[in-house]
Amino acid sequence: NGGTGATSFAPGKVLQVQSSTKTTESTTTNGSYVDTGLQVNITPSSTSSKILVVIGHGMNYTTSGTEAKFRLKRDSTQLTEYIVNLDGTGSTGGSSIAYLDTSHNTTSQVTYYDQFYRSNGSGTVYICPNNSTATITAMEISV
Repeated sequence: NGGTGATSFAPGKVLQVQSSTKTTESTTTNGSYVDTGLQVNITPSSTSSKILVVIGHGMNYTTSGTEAKFRLKRDSTQLTEYIVNLDGTGSTGGSSIAYLDTSHNTTSQVTYYDQFYRSNGSGTVYICPNNSTATITAMEISV
């Protein structure tokens, strides 16, 4: 920048990282969305920056054919929705998602969190089975 003292951000630079973990088992047999308890707050430094949200958590199902639907939200806005189906009785596995939020348009604090419900089958859906760790990370990326 010619030594003028002005600060500029290179496109694609990570400006900040906020992360949160959850280590308490949550379950649902509900047909409506409930919070998983996993959330992270971030205050963007620019309305034009992008926020990359990454979620990973262990899961368990008690009955074959049980399916879970998840959604990622920013405050009250739904950003994306996805389905996870682990086939088999008492099967254990996990899910992860990476979502690039290009529409936050704020420099005020926002909260990202996920919700889930049993969308098919008759079993119980577990998040953080046996109190395993789940993580949500929000990274602000310059444009």
